[in-house]
Amino acid sequence: MEASNKLPSLQNPFNIPLNVGLAGGDLPARYFAAAVVLLLTIAAVPPLKFSYGSLKIFDLLASMSGTILLMAGLVFSQKTHYAGGMLILTALLMMWLSGREWSWPAMILGVLVLGWMLQNLLTKRCGINKLLGIDSCQT
Repeated sequence: MEASNKLPSLQNPFNIPLNVGLAGGDLPARYFAAAVVLLLTIAAVPPLKFSYGSLKIFDLLASMSGTILLMAGLVFSQKTHYAGGMLILTALLMMWLSGREWSWPAMILGVLVLGWMLQNLLTKRCGINKLLGIDSCQT
């Protein structure tokens, strides 16, 4: 008996070329990154009054998670580059804005990045993947 290495194909109702899928952990990494950015955005909301120290800890944990995802993409040939890069950049920018006491711009940045990530998740397309030559819908 021979094992099959095929992944289930993703539905493409609009006939748009897909390049975000299950291969190499791309889709789970994107879900994780979107969840972390959502939590960072909620923590940055000014009326919740999180201290700068706690926001800094959250942002540094998120950027370390992004570094792990980026390293998995580079060292172990996983397809988690996008999620890692987005987590690192978003967390550090939000930390910088919060440090300047610009809580509303930090929250707006989080909402914008989260919207971009959700758009990529819903359409299963990413120009960054195409630019890097990554197609995680293929095995």
